[in-house]
Amino acid sequence: MSKFTIRSIAAARPMETQDPFLFAVYHKDHYPAGDDQMQAPRRGNGSDWSEGASYRMYHGDRVPGFPQHPHRGFETITCTIEGLIDHTDSTGCAGRYGNGDLQWMTAGKGVVHGEMLPLINQTPDGNVIKWFQIWLNLPKKSKMVDPNQMMHWAEKITKFTTPDSLTTATVWAGSLNGHKALPPIRDSWANEETNPGNDVNIWFLQIQPGGSITLPKTASSRSTRSLYFVEGTALTLNGVTKVPDLSQVEFSDPSQEEVLLENLGPKLVEVLVLQGRKMGEPVAKHGPFVMNTQQEIMQAFNDYRTTQFGGWPWPEDAMVFPREKGRFLAMKGVAEELPPKRDD
Repeated sequence: MSKFTIRSIAAARPMETQDPFLFAVYHKDHYPAGDDQMQAPRRGNGSDWSEGASYRMYHGDRVPGFPQHPHRGFETITCTIEGLIDHTDSTGCAGRYGNGDLQWMTAGKGVVHGEMLPLINQTPDGNVIKWFQIWLNLPKKSKMVDPNQMMHWAEKITKFTTPDSLTTATVWAGSLNGHKALPPIRDSWANEETNPGNDVNIWFLQIQPGGSITLPKTASSRSTRSLYFVEGTALTLNGVTKVPDLSQVEFSDPSQEEVLLENLGPKLVEVLVLQGRKMGEPVAKHGPFVMNTQQEIMQAFNDYRTTQFGGWPWPEDAMVFPREKGRFLAMKGVAEELPPKRDD
């Protein structure tokens, strides 16, 4: 079996990634019922990011989330499982998405955006939030492209089950076992038209007790693959290696052989897989900016201080939309986009 490294991970804490990925985090929060303004009680000092807490406020005050903040030089891929996110940005774009939707946003030369978590449900069950945010690097040629974004609505995202119906695979990028994802955004390292042969794949696997799925070899020996075991208790690789729960598995050469994942325990196993051909370019990063040199990082801070990347056109730093507003995407100068009809 190929060599690999296993590391522990924690919800709401950054997980280690390999080139071409820069960052990945798993958000899982059990918020209470929202009040009339979709707010939650703020916790005491120092606990809003606590790993042991049932929920975190992040940078939000009364509505949890991430008020306006800048990015440059990479793209964010926000993959939702449960719960809703309200998005606003400096280009005038806005949206509400979640419950299986995916937002692909190219920061490029600079964008300011906010991601808030409105607590819409007022029932005793409260509001469950589960989502991944992944940062995928942009190559040098694309770091200063215009900001852009697209929405992949849950109803159209590629999903399949294994013949025994025990494993469900969501293909957020790339393809798996003949099932191809929706096309990624224009300038992405994952876009086969603008950046061919990069083997970028993002899969979310839900394996029932007794279920299994085989991951193919990577298409390139220059590809990396990381597996994040975020839910469950008994994941086994190739019938030999038992992976501790809340662990990351980093494969040294995934082009050498297939990998069999099996759930030998009593609970559902959930796994994120990130795969892609190495970009192999210098990486300079500081906070919300990722460039190729420290000089470019300094320029990014200067540009942000000078231009605010176009300014913030919204009345609040932490924008949320009315409770009754459904899922939508509104881009400046483009008709509002709605998902196929379903019950949220």
